[in-house]
Amino acid sequence: MKLHSVDEVEEFINENGLAILFISSPGCSVCQALLPRMEDIVQKYPAVQLGYVDGDEVQEVTGKFLAFGAPTILVFVEGKEQIREGRFIRMEDFEAKLERLISLTDY
Repeated sequence: MKLHSVDEVEEFINENGLAILFISSPGCSVCQALLPRMEDIVQKYPAVQLGYVDGDEVQEVTGKFLAFGAPTILVFVEGKEQIREGRFIRMEDFEAKLERLISLTDY
């Protein structure tokens, strides 16, 4: 789900018990490669919702979440940040962290 404002981002995080926020930048080749892989991972976990936002389009989001590099991936459980990954992300490691987090929650 593409998010277009800080309010939409906050609403997304608060309305989904387990939410992943993917903050990208339009000229970021790493972002373009990782987003489809992130979408594939999320399909395996029905309780997880994925939202993405263009940090250039919604500049306030980078300051609010201290996401000064792209991509930045934040995982929230009940509105609290639990995982933060940035720039060069090993998707296998990220998925292992996500699985562990899911196993520790009621999701």
